Amino acid sequence: MHSHAAYPAPVLMDSSRIRLFIVSRDSDNRGSVGFVDLDASDPTRILDVSARPCLTPGALGTFSHRGISIGSISRVGGSLWLYYMGWNKSVDVPFQNAIGLAVCAEGTGERFQPAFEGPLLDRSRFDPFTVSYPFVVPPKAPAEKWTMYYGTSRAGGDREENMQHVITSAGSDDGIDWRPLGADVVALKDGEYGLSRPWCCRVGGRDLMLFSIRRAKYAIGAAEIAEGGTWSRLADDLLGPSTDPWESEASCYPATIAVQGRTLLFYNGNGYGKTGVGVAEILD
Repeated sequence: MHSHAAYPAPVLMDSSRIRLFIVSRDSDNRGSVGFVDLDASDPTRILDVSARPCLTPGALGTFSHRGISIGSISRVGGSLWLYYMGWNKSVDVPFQNAIGLAVCAEGTGERFQPAFEGPLLDRSRFDPFTVSYPFVVPPKAPAEKWTMYYGTSRAGGDREENMQHVITSAGSDDGIDWRPLGADVVALKDGEYGLSRPWCCRVGGRDLMLFSIRRAKYAIGAAEIAEGGTWSRLADDLLGPSTDPWESEASCYPATIAVQGRTLLFYNGNGYGKTGVGVAEILD
């Protein structure tokens, strides 16, 4: 834990304790997953911090050798399934990404094991440049499909402003073999060049998707699902940078949890989580 507390992902362990999974970087700038236990009644009160990583980068040559970023964590039976983005270096571009799965069979989150050495989803004809930050929705009934929302770039180039990073989706029968659908789920608006780290939640009877909006400064936006399963933009500044020095340039990487009658929103500030994690409450 040399630096950063990024990509928060909360899981309710019992009625009084939230286990907030985070990514910290080592001295070689590689991200590993750990956790912070929080009081559900007062999420600013830290109860415990993991003494060791619960998921570390992969072996040399694998898709996550240069680090891990959390997408989302789902309860599947008694297990926890952690969908993540792996990083590896390239030659002509600084890095490449792919999406993987790790499982904690005990459901405690103390230790995750990669389900496979290779990724579940990588660049393809649907996603020619990159894939990023998955949010996975398991089926609520046996006949339903799994859904993954994730980021993809619609253009290349040597400038971030040219990447046209949008949110797309894939479907699956088992949460392992995925079929990219190739369509934009949430598209860009003028002045934006990236949407990333989608997180779905239900607030006040409405099904929402929160995401980071990349423009001059990062902000958190929201979309609402409409009839027929399409998403429409709802808010472009659900939460934006404030005058507080830790988040003066960015509010990004949202993640929510419903606990004790409230919907808590965890997020990062400046430097992609370099300044730590904050918490807010979403009001109906």
